[in-house]
Amino acid sequence: MDRVEQLSRVGQTSIRGIPGGLIAPTVNRMGASIVIDQLLQLAMDGHTYHAQQGNAATLVDFVETVYDEDQPQFALRVPAGTVVIPLSVKLDFQDQAGTDTHVILGMSQNDIGDGTSTSLTITPMRTDGPYATRCFANSLYTGDATAATNLIEVDRVIDPFVATAAGRLPGYRWDIKSATVIPILVGPATLQLWTIATGDGAEGFGQYVWAEIDKTALETP
Repeated sequence: MDRVEQLSRVGQTSIRGIPGGLIAPTVNRMGASIVIDQLLQLAMDGHTYHAQQGNAATLVDFVETVYDEDQPQFALRVPAGTVVIPLSVKLDFQDQAGTDTHVILGMSQNDIGDGTSTSLTITPMRTDGPYATRCFANSLYTGDATAATNLIEVDRVIDPFVATAAGRLPGYRWDIKSATVIPILVGPATLQLWTIATGDGAEGFGQYVWAEIDKTALETP
């Protein structure tokens, strides 16, 4: 039995490694298996990325007072051949003047395009940026995007805010480590976010972090 066949029987695969994408299992001196968190490994390998809305003290006005499926406040567009694993979504609201603030996180099975929106800068989370992103991030659609295909809600919160509540941290948090539903976006696909407040939309900041891998990493050899 050669080395590749031995590794194949172990069943461990990697985005990088020996030919065929197979890697040897790792053990410590006592023979116990060492398992590296896959998301940590993706970050270490340079496959994680970041986009943000607003910066420093410059707020983003999320504007919307009614839900419009074709005009999200954020979209991460995934091209064919690429897979995105969302890692975290974070909104911090500095000003809210509506009655309730709704935040909806959803995904669709198509690329919704630019519509009329602002392109966001995507930054590698590994500072030397060994890989360029394949995705596109867009903010604050004011003209309709392409209609979403098979749109589903991944998460939703309704914040009946009290602006003067002591110790309150207004905003929204989604994290893969605590999520009960984990979206895997196989391109073409789009991760979308809406935030709506009746009366007047919230103002604040958005931060989005995700991992990108090649679709072939999910396919059975």
